[in-house]
Amino acid sequence: MKTYLFNTENGLYAGETFEKADMLQHVEGITPVPPPDYEHGQVPVFDRQMNSWTVVPFTIARQLMNIRASDSTEQQS
Repeated sequence: MKTYLFNTENGLYAGETFEKADMLQHVEGITPVPPPDYEHGQVPVFDRQMNSWTVVPFTIARQLMNIRASDSTEQQS
């Protein structure tokens, strides 16, 4: 079945793949829910609690990446 990948730390869309349905419960960062259509300058972000995607501007997605990167750096200190 076609599945969609997302970053487990920030929900950012990471592509698509094919996976067996029974593997979905055992693999992090994968969903059968397709992301919505999006345009240049936008990025789908998956919300695991809501089990749905939202589309955000790239500037917001970039902030999500930076927030998670700085959180990881602070935890390592």
